[in-house]
Parts: sequence; C-alpha cells; structure tokens
Amino acid sequence: MADASHKFQYHRYGDYSSGLDVRLKDNATAPQAEAVVRVMATQQLPPQYRGDSTVLKMVRMTDSYFASWRFGGDTTTKAEAANTWARVSATRPGAEIHWSDGGTYAANVEGPAEKVIVAASSGAEPSSATAAMRKIAGEFPELAARDWTVASGYHDLSIVGSSLGPDSSPSRRTRFPSGSELELWEWVVSDQPFPYFADIRVYDPPGMGGRTLGIAILPPAGKVFSAEQAAQLAGQHLPRLARSGAVVEYTLRGHQGFGFEVLVGGCPGPGRKISAEAEPFIRLYERC
Repeated sequence: MADASHKFQYHRYGDYSSGLDVRLKDNATAPQAEAVVRVMATQQLPPQYRGDSTVLKMVRMTDSYFASWRFGGDTTTKAEAANTWARVSATRPGAEIHWSDGGTYAANVEGPAEKVIVAASSGAEPSSATAAMRKIAGEFPELAARDWTVASGYHDLSIVGSSLGPDSSPSRRTRFPSGSELELWEWVVSDQPFPYFADIRVYDPPGMGGRTLGIAILPPAGKVFSAEQAAQLAGQHLPRLARSGAVVEYTLRGHQGFGFEVLVGGCPGPGRKISAEAEPFIRLYERC
C-alpha cells in the first residue's frame, strides 16, 4: 500500500458512515487488493453501528475499484471482486480499468450489480479502449457476466466523452460488447467532421419496437448542432446503420428546434415531434 486515508462520520440522529481511500503500489498483487477489503470488513464496531455503511475507493496506477457495504454483512463477493479487478489491472491491457461492485444495496437491485468501465487514458485515442476490451474478453472469458462499458475517458467516478455500454433494463443480458459493436463505436467516434460525443446503448434482448441499438450524438457542452450539421451527421451515419438490417434508434441531441430522431429499420409510435431536417431521413430509413 502506498497511501491511505480513512474518514469517519457519526450523525447524531442518524447513521454512522465511513470512507476509506487507498492507493496501492504499482506492483501490488491481487491478493493484496483483496486483503484491503477483508481487513476493512473485520473492523470491530459497537453493536449500534451494525447495518451502517462504509465506502472503499482503491486506486492502482490509473485504475480504480469502488465498493460499499453494510457493517456486519458478508463481504466475500466484494473481496473477490477486488482480487479480480487487480488481476485485470495487472495485465496492463492498454486502457484504464474502473470497477464498481454495485454499491451497498447491490444484493437487492434488479439486473447485474458489478459494472466495469474500460476507458482510454488521458490523451489516448478511443480505439485504445476498444483494443483493451478485446484483450480482456480474450484473456478473461469467465468475466463476461458483468456490465461492460468502453469509454473515451473517465474522471472522478464518471464517464467523460463517448461511451458504448448496455441499456439499463433489468432484463439485460450481461456479456462483453461484440466485435461488431466495438467496431461501430470506433467508427462513430473516430470519423468526426466536427466535435461531438457518441453514446451507444446496446439492447439485449431487443427493446421496444425491436430496437437493438440506441445511438445518441451530442455536441460539446454549451454548443448546439445547426441544421446543416445535423443533416451532415445523419447523412454520414444512417446509410451504414441501415445496411446492418437492425432496428437502431438514432438521435441528435442539442439540435436547434424539435428533436432529430430516426428509428432506422423500424416504425415509431405516433405523436413524435421532429425537426424539418429529420423528415427526409425518416422517409428514407424508417419502415412503417
């Protein structure tokens, strides 16, 4: 362990809480990461604190592990997850690995709990994240049953920029992103006529109306897409999406006027307000 800080807080009329921030040495082993959780979990506290929570953030180089649990609860899965995170981190796959155990209430949430973000390092191309994702899927096939997301950046527990990941449905299937999904995301985020961010959600099983993908294109903060820019992006992206034969929800956010949305290969419900710029693409790519 290179550094650590521990914060305790007692609320006079409420819960007791604590937070532990740990920075591991660059050469820390997986058992050492696991031991941090196990040691923290065995700390003895007065009975009145049983059921209150603690939060752990562990960092190794540019990678991080986040977990929380209630005092007195079973932390076996948390410790095992820390071990797994450290094993993946130690392979240095070429991108940052940010692992979350799902939080204090993970056992009660619908759908998968563990979430892993594979993010390009600062200054690196987004393709470094997809390359790392392919490497992890090849070397650790047993880890597929988690929520896996690739991102162009990550900072302070949040994704920065573009991302590809599962939708939020509790019935979603946990798996690695497929090769075609990674390739599509690489293409969308790499070939930019002007700056934007791309958020791609994977619907597995398919969502409402047979949707298999949701693609949202967003301008930089404080910016909006002009009518010309919206038409240019749609003209660039929609032909390839249509060739896939899948039902894809394509949305341009931050557009002047009504929403720019095209359900490629599908037929949306009534009552949708659309921009004039979207109408020719709707006629061409929707199937009603």
